[in-house]
Amino acid sequence: MATGKKIASGQITIVDLNDGKAVQAYTSTSLGETQMYNPDTKVYTPSYTSSPYQVVTAKVYVTGLSADQAPTAACTGWTWKVNGTAVSTTGNYTFANNVLTIKANIPTSTKYLNIEWECDYNDPDTGAVTHVNGYKTIALSQSGGAAGLVVFELPNGDTFDKGNNYTQIAIKAKLLRGAVHDKTVTAVWERLDISDGTWKSVTGATFADGVSTLTVNADDVLNFQTFRVKFTDNENTSEVFYGYQTVMDATDPYIVYVRSTTGDKIVNGMQSTQIFAEVWLDGKKIEDQNTPEASRQFVYTWTKYDKNGVATNWSGKNTTTQTGNPVKVAAADVDVRATIWCEVTKK
Repeated sequence: MATGKKIASGQITIVDLNDGKAVQAYTSTSLGETQMYNPDTKVYTPSYTSSPYQVVTAKVYVTGLSADQAPTAACTGWTWKVNGTAVSTTGNYTFANNVLTIKANIPTSTKYLNIEWECDYNDPDTGAVTHVNGYKTIALSQSGGAAGLVVFELPNGDTFDKGNNYTQIAIKAKLLRGAVHDKTVTAVWERLDISDGTWKSVTGATFADGVSTLTVNADDVLNFQTFRVKFTDNENTSEVFYGYQTVMDATDPYIVYVRSTTGDKIVNGMQSTQIFAEVWLDGKKIEDQNTPEASRQFVYTWTKYDKNGVATNWSGKNTTTQTGNPVKVAAADVDVRATIWCEVTKK
């Protein structure tokens, strides 16, 4: 698979003495990411119209904190959308903070539920506010005859961890119609880009005897990564079936510490400061601002947010981002308070 994946991020608030923290979003479902519909019997499996309902849970993980922060008071301002429509507290789609409950089956005319959620993580130490977005797609699988079902086989499991020592995970997918393996299909793979909620093409998958295999490298996964496979019937291209699989990286993740060489306060609008990022893995610092450019493994992209949490242009530039390590923060960049977010991407 391609390089250039985001591996970690960090932030610093210019006014505080605390290091920045990486904030990661994850979305889980109680009944899986695919609902089956048999057009012959008009039966949904599983059905969302009676208990147990489909429950979608938003999770927020913060560097240095082992527990999910979404259920805590640190996460506020929750909003949810289903297929672009805001969810209220009544009806077939209802939410209570980080939990969305679905009590209606996926319409056959729509064939999917695109779920989006947002909240603000309020750092109790720094006072910095990080806006967090999460996504999940639940698809309807059906056909003109026997209902189709995408099934997965993961010989190495779905998790990278130190116990299994795997550097690659193979995801094998095939399409079943009834109990029969349908091999007269084509398959393409995509990954969910959590930065904008869109599906991006993934290359390198193989197809043999009706089985499509995607090999995922450990470097392709930052904590969690959702992939989907799309099977298209060769004889009737209007028949499309989706399957979704999430891979988790439970090894010690890359951690980014954002620091300042000259302090994090600007006095009387007369000074500036430099900030830089350190990348740590397995308790060891593997790269920082002193690493020679030719030896660097990562690209550092910095975004500046004002006191209201809005991305704003850097002083003297017409862009909200700049790259490099270290970077200069001028007095004009800070109006009362500015939060600087560093996103680290593997070259």
